Amino acid sequence: MKSRPCLIVEIEDYNRHVGYGEIWCNFPGDGASYRFNLLNSIYHSSIVGFEFSNPDKLINKVSEKFKNLFVQSGDMGSFYNINSGLDCALWDLFAKNQKLPLNILLNDESQTHISVYASGINPSESQKKIKEARAKGIKAFKVKIGFNHSLDIDLLNSLSQFVSNDEMLMLDVNQGWSFDEAKGYLKILENYNFSWIEEPISALSEREKFTNLIAATECNLAFGENIVSFDDFTFLGQNNRSKYIQPDLTKFGGVSLIKDLSHTIQNKKIWIHFLGGGVGLLTSAHIMSAINPDAFLETDINLNPLRTNIFENDLEIIDGKVHLGKDFGIGGPLNFDTIDKYLIASSF
Repeated sequence: MKSRPCLIVEIEDYNRHVGYGEIWCNFPGDGASYRFNLLNSIYHSSIVGFEFSNPDKLINKVSEKFKNLFVQSGDMGSFYNINSGLDCALWDLFAKNQKLPLNILLNDESQTHISVYASGINPSESQKKIKEARAKGIKAFKVKIGFNHSLDIDLLNSLSQFVSNDEMLMLDVNQGWSFDEAKGYLKILENYNFSWIEEPISALSEREKFTNLIAATECNLAFGENIVSFDDFTFLGQNNRSKYIQPDLTKFGGVSLIKDLSHTIQNKKIWIHFLGGGVGLLTSAHIMSAINPDAFLETDINLNPLRTNIFENDLEIIDGKVHLGKDFGIGGPLNFDTIDKYLIASSF
């Protein structure tokens, strides 16, 4: 991606506390503007004045209110994305009212830091981007494959020499293979050393295909970025051979889904997927800190000031880790100098 869109939702309560969430909008190019208009024209007037004692209850009420409308429109994806961002903002607001950091609200034994892995690495720039990540102390890297099988093999042969034994390599197919292609390619990839291969087949595949593919390979497979069903997350997470489940809290379910999922599958399997701005990244870091502090947080290695400079205190990676402060909620406040510089539209 040459541009990194970012859509932030702000919710303010009667006590003048403010919660922030991020709505997934990476695709298509006008995705941010489209979801912004939906948020303003449909959601805004309907949720003002809602009272709640728990974010779980309110987001369920909001979901039910608009569900039929989005079914009629044929655009459930945007519905899921907007609800997810609202849910994250509600949890941030709730934690601020409780005068607690979000991770401590969810688990009072949460760690104050979380290790990261570098993402957004395309094959043509893989070694360059890995070097940039290493300069930040990062020792885990996710590289995109699935564009061309011959080129994928050349890339893996090269990276096998470039990535050291004390580092981690992950591969991301982005749903690029059919089921039959995946079965064949995974047999070849078993000869290489990597931590997981992500989304080898479509997230819309039948459950039987997921089960068969997991059973047919020695490779660790990762799923979840584009799954939009709690039952499907549970189904995959309860498979004994499944090690990595990757919900994206800006795409589907928000904080509430991951919180509920942590009660139905082993927490060590939950590695949150995220590729966006600083609000979503910091929310993801808080949730990982609370439920699976041994996991690595996905962090886009590419330049994005709406990730690194969106808060008054810059979001920095130090020694390969994101460090969480003691501020209430996810932290803050936002840096409106940065926001105003890139602002396209606002309902303020």
